[in-house]
Amino acid sequence: MIVLILFLVMFSLASIVSTLGFVWIGRSSRGAEDWRDKPPILFKLTRPFVNLFVERIAKSISPETSALIKAKLDAAGVTYAISPEEFIATRRVSVVIATLLFTYIYRNLDLANYQVALLALIIPLGYYYPDIWLRDATKRRHSMIEKQFPFFLDLLVLSMRAGLNFASAMGHSVEKMAPGPVREEFARLIRETRTGVPRHKSLTEIGKRVDMPAVTNFVSVVNQAEEVGGELGEVLAAQAEQRRKERFLKAEKLANQAPMKMLFPLIAFLFPITFVIVMFPIVIKGRDMGLYSLFGN
Repeated sequence: MIVLILFLVMFSLASIVSTLGFVWIGRSSRGAEDWRDKPPILFKLTRPFVNLFVERIAKSISPETSALIKAKLDAAGVTYAISPEEFIATRRVSVVIATLLFTYIYRNLDLANYQVALLALIIPLGYYYPDIWLRDATKRRHSMIEKQFPFFLDLLVLSMRAGLNFASAMGHSVEKMAPGPVREEFARLIRETRTGVPRHKSLTEIGKRVDMPAVTNFVSVVNQAEEVGGELGEVLAAQAEQRRKERFLKAEKLANQAPMKMLFPLIAFLFPITFVIVMFPIVIKGRDMGLYSLFGN
């Protein structure tokens, strides 16, 4: 218990020092990094140590690796919060922290061999934890886009049917959207087009960043309609109807899968409790009637 308390105290002190270091570094470089988004809490705590490796990694990382990691960061929506070099440095800091934690516990606790083997798993877990976090963030972002994108298309279609052109309808729809990844992506598109970036290029970049069939189909249809001079309103109405059908079919599929997913919790938790509740009065009644003495003889 004393060792555990000491470990918690040391971890708390390390977190406080990391936070103070982050604040100091953030204040010293605030003017140069006003463009950056708010980083995740774990990255905030480890950023002072991450900065020790960033420059060295930036010189050694290949363009292919940097582009691959940047694509993953784009999909998770943290491009302006973490750079590819900082992400690789976070891996290294994470594995160092996991190794120190393993060493501390191993030296201060008397563990069996199998316990040491299980404890050693925290080292590779520390290395892969940033990737696990990034994959989970991407899944959450894609789930939010699946929920919000049909509503965004409906707003876009209604705005165009009300007489607005595509650019004005886009701005009106983004303004009325709830905060989320869809609003962020299309607000970024509006900013880019206002600075002179061609709209088809910004739309293509959204498709690459999001990398979801619904969005890529929307991008390809809009770009094609603009190239051939087609009617965008009808095309977007068809897209909105298709997205609603897909969302309904997915909800129906999840509803059909719910009984199968509930089967294991029912068998593992509910049925044993029900069996105990039903059998307990029978067992007590049998004991009071002396039925167990018959089996004893």
